[in-house]
Amino acid sequence: MQHTRVTPVRSCRVCGADDWHTFLELGRVPLANSFVTDESVPEEIFPLALMSCRECRLMSLTHVVDEHDLYDHYFYVSSPSRLIHRHMEGLAKHYRGALDLGPESLVVEIGSNNGDQLAKFQQHGCQVLGIDPAQNITAQARDRGVDTRTDFFTAEVAKTVRGDRGRADLIMARHVIAHIDDLHDLVAGVRELLAPDGFFALEVPYLVELINRRAFDTVYHEHLSYFLVGTLKRLFQEFDMRVVDVAEFDVHGGSIVVTVAHDSSRHPTNPDTVDARIKAEEQAGLYRDDAYDGFADIVDNLRAALRAGMLDLRGEGLRMAGYGASAKGVTLLTTSQVPPGSLEFCSDTTPEKQGTLIPGLGIPVVSPEQARAQEPDVYVLLAWNYRDEILAKEADFLERGGRFFVPIPQPRLVGAEELAASAGAVTTGARR
Repeated sequence: MQHTRVTPVRSCRVCGADDWHTFLELGRVPLANSFVTDESVPEEIFPLALMSCRECRLMSLTHVVDEHDLYDHYFYVSSPSRLIHRHMEGLAKHYRGALDLGPESLVVEIGSNNGDQLAKFQQHGCQVLGIDPAQNITAQARDRGVDTRTDFFTAEVAKTVRGDRGRADLIMARHVIAHIDDLHDLVAGVRELLAPDGFFALEVPYLVELINRRAFDTVYHEHLSYFLVGTLKRLFQEFDMRVVDVAEFDVHGGSIVVTVAHDSSRHPTNPDTVDARIKAEEQAGLYRDDAYDGFADIVDNLRAALRAGMLDLRGEGLRMAGYGASAKGVTLLTTSQVPPGSLEFCSDTTPEKQGTLIPGLGIPVVSPEQARAQEPDVYVLLAWNYRDEILAKEADFLERGGRFFVPIPQPRLVGAEELAASAGAVTTGARR
């Protein structure tokens, strides 16, 4: 077996300090997207733990797994969720209007995956370029006509792209900068490539919401960093850039889209969304150790409740299966030490995952069609962040007496009676 390189984090990737507060240990677990086809092959496991930088309050994993082992062949494909596609379209419309994007405008996306977001800009007539290291996924993007470079985004790559295509009017990075270890090289590349009055739009899970929603399943080896707005402001100040706006969206368990510009750009900073949010972070105590210690206690209790709830259902003789073979779901199951055999299978819409086994647990991943042919009594909703959309989609299953075990924010069973309450609840509106 080839061994993956893993290194401990010494200094903060935002401010360079080495004063860390380690507060949550989740054990040694496999990589969340390392789906396998042969359960006889031993799986590597790695430490998964969190710490907070006392200088800038970046929340970070304690260890970093080599990026090539994580991303050269990647199983995550942009979600087919209508919620997410409406969100992508909303972002395209917003930035097209804010920057007056047209046929001469260049939109670059870092971590572009299969090109779903860039395709929205193509529909608005923009030129696009995706940059993503996953060979299998970038091939899909090119097949659909989205110009995509298979590479990691670095300052050197940014120089090459600038020489070939000119400067970008908009650079996007949706749910990607948390995956990048060398954040200074990333921002140096953005500064190099971004037009003088352009925007860098980055979307990340918001640490405030992660804590409020108890979403510890967002923590896995690909997500190296977890951000406050104040931490991001400090990062960009190092490169003569500034955060000019922040919008919160109810996607991926609570995310923020942060808009960044050059210091010298014509765009003003919105104090109602930037300064006010930093003040709220301070008032919530997120620049002190005790907030993180409290979160760790909540997570430990939640993991125990998840395991106990599933054991109770199993003890009642109910057949259980997983719904959504997401990386978040793998984290939920492996870090909560769910007993082997608790789930018969896991249903997932991603063709690349079907026919594989969930890392660390050997649970077979099947298509929704296969799942319907062997319907369980209870689905464990591993993709809980799409809860309302999934409940509406699975109305027939619920009406037949099926139930969902929803793990976050607190484990509980949901049946048909919840469907009416969920009707019409799906929204992509930003919460300022």
